[in-house]
Amino acid sequence: MWYTECGKDGDVVLSSRVRLARNIKGIPFPARADEKQQEEVIEKCKEALLDKKSPYHKTMYYIDLGAMEDFEKQALAERHLMSPQMLEHDKKRGLLLSNDNAISIMLNEEDHIRIQTMAPGFEIDRCFAEANAVDDLIAGSVAIAFDEQYGYLTCCPTNVGTGMRASVMLHLPAMTMSGTLSSISNSLSQLGITIRGIYGEGSKALGNIYQISNQLTLGETEEDIIDKFKQIVADVVEKERELRQRIYEAEKFSFEDKLMRSFGVLKFAVAMSSDEAMKRLSDLRFSINLGLIKEVSLETVNRLTYDVMPANIIQKYNIHDAKERDLKRAEIIKEALEKTS
Repeated sequence: MWYTECGKDGDVVLSSRVRLARNIKGIPFPARADEKQQEEVIEKCKEALLDKKSPYHKTMYYIDLGAMEDFEKQALAERHLMSPQMLEHDKKRGLLLSNDNAISIMLNEEDHIRIQTMAPGFEIDRCFAEANAVDDLIAGSVAIAFDEQYGYLTCCPTNVGTGMRASVMLHLPAMTMSGTLSSISNSLSQLGITIRGIYGEGSKALGNIYQISNQLTLGETEEDIIDKFKQIVADVVEKERELRQRIYEAEKFSFEDKLMRSFGVLKFAVAMSSDEAMKRLSDLRFSINLGLIKEVSLETVNRLTYDVMPANIIQKYNIHDAKERDLKRAEIIKEALEKTS
């Protein structure tokens, strides 16, 4: 899948995403819509994208979230294929998903339609082009709520305008260790950019992984927002690289010792919590980028980042007990690293 690959600037940028918020004209927002209206949203979108005339009809399928177990939905959220808000049960909700998981369309989340396009590495332009293609296809068969003055109408006023969020997932261990992340976050906020945890608003930065996205959607074109966003992300990437080298050179041997100890724990631990696994995998990723460890690829670390998440272990191995998951998690990591040695 795309999220296990290492793309452009993959030493810092794990993935890129563009999300478009859209609503169908004449139907109340999901929070006010009744079940029949929510079902109407789903059927209209399925018809637009899964019809035989659609270029996506062979590469996309529909998931009824109401028919899934909680852990199955959580597994989708862990892989960023839908938001944590989609786990709630008070609405008729669904997901249109491409076979490679690079396109994910959430139906009846905060808005009727949330188009997500994703790619490994720093590929915002690619995501934007794909999101536009999906948006045009839906708009060709469904009337979208749009105002000539305000743009696309959305449930949350902060999305009114373009309805677009461009975001990247960044590994920022040096900024975290140096304590500079807070000041950088404040500077970015003044530029209309926000930094959040790995799963967005209100989440922790597990494994030193953060989401950076634009805040402003009104008063600028999509292209202007994208161009500004790309430049800001490029500056953050360069700053992170500089800090990594500076931290490493300042205390080379003690730093190498810390990172290699994490590698040893990953290779030999009998049990491991998900929080510890993400912390150790962050150190492993850092070690690979510094050239300290050459036998493990970033693709292996990317795959492990998702394979060790709780709901993904439940889904794949049917292990519901937390202690047993800790044992399995250590085993998964150990086996993956043994294959690379």
